[in-house]
Amino acid sequence: MIDIEGHVLHIDFGFLLSNAPGKGVKFEKAPFKLTQEMMEVMGGENSTTFRDFRMRMARGFCALQANAEKIIILVEMMLMGQSDLPCF
Repeated sequence: MIDIEGHVLHIDFGFLLSNAPGKGVKFEKAPFKLTQEMMEVMGGENSTTFRDFRMRMARGFCALQANAEKIIILVEMMLMGQSDLPCF
């Protein structure tokens, strides 16, 4: 993510399929991490940018739910071809 002044804010998508930093595979308890830094970049909790973000997240989760079976098939295919990945 890049803020309005061009600063890069790191978003770690490495948690996908339970890959967490450190040794071994760890399962994240939070379904989504929203840091204070991310909130600041969006202009705070009451900003129009954050409201837009929430709306887009809700749409994204609805799309994931609607396509869950397809996503599961893709993950199963990855498992069959790359079972040595740490997430499996």
